[in-house]
Amino acid sequence: MRVADLMTSQLRCLRETDSLADAMAAMQELFIRHIPIVDEAGGLVGIVTQRDLLSLEHKKDPVTPLRDVMRTDVVTVTPDTPLRTAAETMIYNKYGCLPVVDDGELVGIITETDFLKLAIFPLAPRRGD
Repeated sequence: MRVADLMTSQLRCLRETDSLADAMAAMQELFIRHIPIVDEAGGLVGIVTQRDLLSLEHKKDPVTPLRDVMRTDVVTVTPDTPLRTAAETMIYNKYGCLPVVDDGELVGIITETDFLKLAIFPLAPRRGD
């Protein structure tokens, strides 16, 4: 199995100019813990996590732009990355997610929750497989 078989491709992304308040609202509304930050072309420039927001809650103004707080040293995978490789990367580095990038464009995200779902609800075989 590959990352493409498990990743979430319906993403909620924000821009560097969006605020901490925007990120908090999106996470609460959609019940998510990771928000990719993209540029105008859809390229990944950073990520903001729920943990980041919690650590900044009393230190930063809610109107602070995400460019000032986002993580930019983001490890990514491609849709063709084997699931085992992605899982090992997440486990060994204690990452909660890995953005999925194809030809410089963000196409998805794979999270701990995706792997948990796979463990509980294995994917049905595709027709013709």
